[in-house]
Parts: sequence; structure tokens; C-alpha cells
Amino acid sequence: MRILVVSAMFPPNVLGGAEISAFNLSSWLLKQGHEIGVLTAAKSPAEEKFGEIVDGMRIWSIYMPRPYPIYAQGAVQQKYLKPVWHLQDHLDPRNRSMVAKVIEEFRPDFCNVHYLTGIGHNVLSELGKRDIPVMYVMPDLALSCVRLTMFRDGKTCERQCWPCKLSAALKRSDFRTVRRIGFCAPSRANLDRNARFQALDAYPTAHILNANKYPAPTVTRTPSATVRFIYVGRLHAAKGVDILIQASDMIQGLDFSLTIVGGGAEEEALRQKYGQHPRIAFTGHVPLQEAINRIAESDVLCIPSIWLENSPGVVIQALGMGVPVIGSEVGGIPELVQHDETGLLVAPGDIAAWSNALKLLIVDRERLDKFQRNAASRASEFDQDFIGRRYVAFMDRIVKFGGLPAQ
Repeated sequence: MRILVVSAMFPPNVLGGAEISAFNLSSWLLKQGHEIGVLTAAKSPAEEKFGEIVDGMRIWSIYMPRPYPIYAQGAVQQKYLKPVWHLQDHLDPRNRSMVAKVIEEFRPDFCNVHYLTGIGHNVLSELGKRDIPVMYVMPDLALSCVRLTMFRDGKTCERQCWPCKLSAALKRSDFRTVRRIGFCAPSRANLDRNARFQALDAYPTAHILNANKYPAPTVTRTPSATVRFIYVGRLHAAKGVDILIQASDMIQGLDFSLTIVGGGAEEEALRQKYGQHPRIAFTGHVPLQEAINRIAESDVLCIPSIWLENSPGVVIQALGMGVPVIGSEVGGIPELVQHDETGLLVAPGDIAAWSNALKLLIVDRERLDKFQRNAASRASEFDQDFIGRRYVAFMDRIVKFGGLPAQ
């Protein structure tokens, strides 16, 4: 089958887990004998590609007509450009015409949509015109929220604001142009949240973990009297890193360290506030292999998110390496972490509760050892072949879906 993968971000350009997951599933499908084309957004006109073969896939990397590329999101100082950017992302007819050329050149039998923000949601109509079946993967809440997270002013949105209502209505109009379309998400929580605002019940839906296969660590964990906590991910307010650091700052007289791996909009503020803390180290953004090695060398991964986190790949990486997880009891995290078996679940945003969870694993090394053994025993649950076959079965279900009439 000839499969077109649409993901505005795609390796080697990586900002988060969505593009890594898109690459992993695409690579797995390629190994199964499918022909893979990838449509992604270029950082600049100089980086454009038009059907070049990279890692066995045909790559179209297109510089989309925007005030700034998607890779600059969160770092643009001219705030007035943001509404212009989003209007173009929703409505610019050039989105459709540029993508139509790729579709005509590659002629896909099927399309996997992973990340449309940055390419344009209105490109779905070009797939609908040609009756190309579409699997719409939801790594976030972009289908329902213009910010992608349904998180604002430090808390989860229970309702849509008017920009999100408008955005969701336009996106709904776009996906309804496709007769055969199905929606899946790596977490049940994420799927249910999007379904609440987009009425997806009439379509095929599925909860399938990301079919990721991460590089193995090239280092081995060594015993340490110091409990080594680590956070790996974007430094964004929704990720709750400030809460984790405040919680660790409350602990006195115990031996531990906390390493913060990653970059993002909050990095500079966090460095200025906590950069001189004797127990806390900031690494900034690092390559994937280094991030994996740092997790492998640690004792506990911390995921203090305060938004509806989907299915964090970093949690799966950690558990697969026998590294237990302290995570917020929100979104898809409880679907991965078994409380008091492979880690601890903590109320999101509760600094005192986070501090107590950290202290518990510092002083109770037997419990920590048990968590590490239990985490290692779950590695088979994240087998790429098992998950990949579930995606193929869902894609087949979409192809056979009689569907709603295209609108």
C-alpha cells in the first residue's frame, strides 16, 4: 500500500513526541513492505525537499506560507503575528494547492495524519476529493483547541473559548469532507476529551499506544546512595516543572539530585530562578540518545504535568528501562503508571503531595527497588510489532468503513 504521512514536524526536526511517534510508525510500516511518502513543513526555503528519498521514504518538506515556521512557535516576540498565523493555518487556500501537488505526485492509497498544525487543516478536503481514506492520529487536543492543550492560565479548560469553538468548527467542517476517516489517540483520556467536543462517535475510533521503538541506552545504571530524579521534556508551564522544583526545594536533610533535561519557553525563567540550586542541574535540549542515556542513569523519572497529558513517550521509555515514574494523575499518565507498583501517581499541581512522593522514594529504598523490578517486567507491553499490527488493523477498518457521506 502507498501511504502518505502528513506531519508538520518530522525528524530530523524534533520538538516533541508527536513527530518521533510519526517517524516510528512510518519506519515500521516501511519495514512491512509499504511505500511511504512524508509531507512535512520545512524550516526555511533552503531546506525544502520534493520527493527525495531519505531513510527509504519519499520526503516532501515544504516551506509553508506563514509569518514564521511552526518550529518557531512559542519563541516569536511579535504577538500580533499569532492570529495571522492561525488564520492562514485554517483558511489559506495555498495550503490546499501546495498539498494537492504532493498528492498528485505520490498518489497515495491511504493517508496517516499525525500533525496538521503548520501545514493547514483545510488540506483534508484535498484527500476527501479523491476519496483517500485517512487515519487521523491525535497526539494532543488540536482538534478541539487552538492552543493544542485545552490548558490556559495554569488550569485545564472545561469549556471552549470562542477562538477554540471557531477553530473546532472549521476543523470539523474539514474532516467531514473525508468520507472514510477514523480517529485514534495514544490515550483513552485524550480520545474521550476530543470526542466530547467533536462528536466522533459516528466514526471509527481507537485507543492505540504510539508504535515507538527507541534507541537502547549505551550506558548502564550504577548503584548510588543518592536518589537521582530526572525530568525529560519541554519546559512549558503546562508541564509543571516549576511545581516539581518547588517540591524538591521543600526537602531538607536528604540526599538526592534532580536533573532537568529539555528546552522550551520556560527554560530561561527556570534557569534564572533555580540555576544556582545545589541539587538541581539543567542540561537544555539534548539529542535523543543523550536523553535516553540520562534516563537510564537515573533512578526515577518525574512527569509533573498539570495539563491533560496524552501518552508521554518518555514514560514508556523509562518503564522499558526499568526506571519507575512519579507522574501526575491526569490525562493518559495513569494509563501507563500503576500506582504503588511501577511508580506513584500524585495530584497535579499539589506541591506538598509531590514533595511527599519524592521523599518517600528517597527514604524507602526497598519500595524503589520493587518499583524498578516491576517497571522492567512491563517492557513487553510496549513491543513495536504488537502495537504496529493494531494500527494496521485500524487502518483496514477505516478502508472498509462505509462512512458518512462526504460534506
